[in-house]
Amino acid sequence: MANNLYDNFDTLLHPQRLIPAREVLADRSLIPDERGVYGRWFNCGLPGVPLDGTLRGGEHHLLYVGIAPRAPSKAGSESASTLQRRICRNHLGNRIASSTLRRSLAWLLKAPLQFQISWNAAGKAIMSREDEDRLTGWMAVHAAMSFVRAEEPWQIETKLITEGPKLPLNIRDSAHPFRQRLLTLRSGKASSTDL
Repeated sequence: MANNLYDNFDTLLHPQRLIPAREVLADRSLIPDERGVYGRWFNCGLPGVPLDGTLRGGEHHLLYVGIAPRAPSKAGSESASTLQRRICRNHLGNRIASSTLRRSLAWLLKAPLQFQISWNAAGKAIMSREDEDRLTGWMAVHAAMSFVRAEEPWQIETKLITEGPKLPLNIRDSAHPFRQRLLTLRSGKASSTDL
């Protein structure tokens, strides 16, 4: 990866301080209500997830980057999502159907945390509210985040996934070898013990 990419996104890739998920759950104002790119860091191994080539910050490894809002549609409609809404509503408080990262974590942790994952009528993976709360609790202990403000975050996200550090939990635009195994796991055709 080019050094200037690291320099441009230093607060995202090499933050002085990671913000623990438990702190965000207690005070959502720690995350700006603005557009940007966020990194999700984890302080424990996830079943089968390779850590080679990932960035490390203390005990945490950067495993995923995301954006808020998504790129405008071809018709020109834009999302009103912000970093705060995306992280606090979708990742730390909603259901697995509303967050790619949350869904991946649920499937990876299905066996060790004994999650019951099923499919709704629309074909989306779902869990009970109790399991969703346990996933949020797990994230409160093991997840942290970094972010960088950006007016057009979708341009940065693609560059980070294709040219940046290894990000084994990203799926779109990813050429990471773990991508296909994660997709298979999320399809319900394999278990995390098969990884």
